[in-house]
Amino acid sequence: MSSTTNPFSKPESVSEKAARKFKEQPLVPIGCMITVGFLASGLKSFRDGKAARSQQMMRGRVAAQGVTVAAIIGYAALNGFKFFPDKPETSEERNKRILDPNRR
Repeated sequence: MSSTTNPFSKPESVSEKAARKFKEQPLVPIGCMITVGFLASGLKSFRDGKAARSQQMMRGRVAAQGVTVAAIIGYAALNGFKFFPDKPETSEERNKRILDPNRR
């Protein structure tokens, strides 16, 4: 999330949030999908009694998870590890935001 975006401006739907995250960090959802693909294939191979294939898929799943975690860390490093806004919100600003009658 960029530092100029106010996370409290308007609630996002699940699809809006997914689209925003995919635009900001495309490798993370792709890595998650690949991980799920390896998991599903490994479980199917296990169910079918193909132990060697199942083991290969589980190793692929672990590798895909590692790449996904590396992508998450990489994006955090690119964004300067900014988990909090530059200027903290004062208690007066917070109370005004929370008690706003137009807030949803």
